[in-house]
Amino acid sequence: MLRRSAFQSVTALVALLAASACTQDFDQFDPDLFPGPSGSGSGGASSSGGASSSGGAGGNQTAAGSTTSSSSGGAAGGGERCTNGEDDDGDGAVDCADDDCGGFTCVAVPEDWQGPGLLYQGPEAADVACPEGFSERVDVGGRDPLGTPATCSPCACGAPAVACEAPAVTVYTRGACGGGGATLPVQTEDCINIGGDVQIGSYSGEAPDVNSATCPPSGGEATLPPPRFGIEGLVCAPGSDAGGCEAGEACAPRAIDAPFEQGACVWRDGERSCPEGFGERHVFAGSMVDNRGCTRCTCDTGGVRCAATLTLFEQSRCRGPGETVPFNGACVDDPPPAASVSIEVTGSGSCQPRGGDPTGEVEEGGERITVCCAR
Repeated sequence: MLRRSAFQSVTALVALLAASACTQDFDQFDPDLFPGPSGSGSGGASSSGGASSSGGAGGNQTAAGSTTSSSSGGAAGGGERCTNGEDDDGDGAVDCADDDCGGFTCVAVPEDWQGPGLLYQGPEAADVACPEGFSERVDVGGRDPLGTPATCSPCACGAPAVACEAPAVTVYTRGACGGGGATLPVQTEDCINIGGDVQIGSYSGEAPDVNSATCPPSGGEATLPPPRFGIEGLVCAPGSDAGGCEAGEACAPRAIDAPFEQGACVWRDGERSCPEGFGERHVFAGSMVDNRGCTRCTCDTGGVRCAATLTLFEQSRCRGPGETVPFNGACVDDPPPAASVSIEVTGSGSCQPRGGDPTGEVEEGGERITVCCAR
């Protein structure tokens, strides 16, 4: 047993060494006095300065963690990529056969069906990006066709081609269209000799009726914006490289993120029942029928009229000075003396365009594509 004075001396020495350990620069000591685990002074410094706070156990733990990281990370640090048909992490297992691909499973594709794939159904499928490993885009049609109505160029009508009825003039021996009268149907190219013994006291002439009239129509051409489906179907497939499964099977994810439907899907042309195990059925139209257009342009001839004028000549065979008066149904008194008359008929006016209105719509075509997804 130490005497009290000796105990106090030991205590003071320990305190001095502890204080020195907190402040002393150990680089001044000879390295050979503090050998490392391998017998090297530099090795000891490295071990105490960097490896771990838990000694050798920490070093072993770090090595094990490094192996796990290499297995899951692969060459690019992302581990096994489960749909590319390659052994990314070098452990001898590909895609679904690799334990790192626990979120994937082998899906047996039924005979005569294609798949598996991930289904998106909604608007603007072209803007939807396929997930990594599912870069093959398959258009499976759509539903609810949308078609902006046709834009129709304006209808127009050309100058009318008019055929008028034969005009007629009624002449009277007295004024105010009284007394004896005679109606003279005439051909417009003829000159009518009245004769010297006929005294015209008054006359009247009605405008001739329209026999026929036509105007050439134009316009009504349709401009059709491209139609599209309101709901578009898109399948993202992994392509032919995915592996790790038996023949007739393909590697697909167990859980699928929005906007894709849950469950791996298979698809086939035609409207069909779903195979066993794929109970979620979606039928899409594989084509559209565009019935849009414009109604035919026509011309309404209601604005076309026929007019006639009467020219009275002092001499026979429509010679000499003449006086021209219109056919307007009014009675003309005291006409100038006339030995002959001629009548000129003209068509006038314009046609009113009709038609050129949008018509029709876009409908689903007869082709169908069935997509069935595992529930």
